[in-house]
Amino acid sequence: MSRPMIETDRLTIRPPRSDDLDRCAELLGDYEVAKMLSRVPHPYDLEQGREYLARSVQRWENVSQADELGFHFDHDGELIGGLGFKKLQETPEIGYWLGRPYWGKGYMSEALKAAIGWLFENTSHARIAGEAMTENPASLKVMEKMGFRKVGEVGCASVSRGDTLPAIRTEMTRTDFLNGL
Repeated sequence: MSRPMIETDRLTIRPPRSDDLDRCAELLGDYEVAKMLSRVPHPYDLEQGREYLARSVQRWENVSQADELGFHFDHDGELIGGLGFKKLQETPEIGYWLGRPYWGKGYMSEALKAAIGWLFENTSHARIAGEAMTENPASLKVMEKMGFRKVGEVGCASVSRGDTLPAIRTEMTRTDFLNGL
C-alpha cells in the first residue's frame, strides 16, 4: 500500500513528516489543545515530539504490520492538525487534534470523513472506535456528526493534566459509515 495523499475541498491529508515538528510544537504547545488529548504533554516536549514523528514516519514503511498510523492535514499548504488510528491489529481507535486557530470551521469533520473513508477502503476492519473527554463537547459533536454512536463511559488518561478524566467511548461500523455518505 502506498502512502496516501488524500485531497478534500480544503485539505490535503498526508502521512506525517519529520519537518512537521516545529508546527506540531506550535499548535500542540497550546494548553487548550493539549489538555483534551491523552498522549500530549504540556509543555510540549520537542524531543518526545521528534521521536513520535520518527515512529509515525517509520510506521508507513510497513502499513500491514503497523499497530498505528498517523495523518497530518494541511490547509493552504500549512499544517493545521492531525489524526491517527491506533490498535490497527484489533478494532482501530481514532484520535485527532486541531490547532486552536482552526476550531469551529469544519476542518476536523472534513479530515475525519476522508481518513475514515481511507481506512475502510484499505483495510478489512468492520468497525472503528473513538473516545472524547466529556468536557470536550466539540469533539463529541464531530464524532456524532460522522455517525459514531455512544457505547459507554470510560476514563481517559491525560498526560498534560496528569490525571484520568471521564470520557465517552463511541463506535461506528463500516456499514454505518457507508450508509451515511
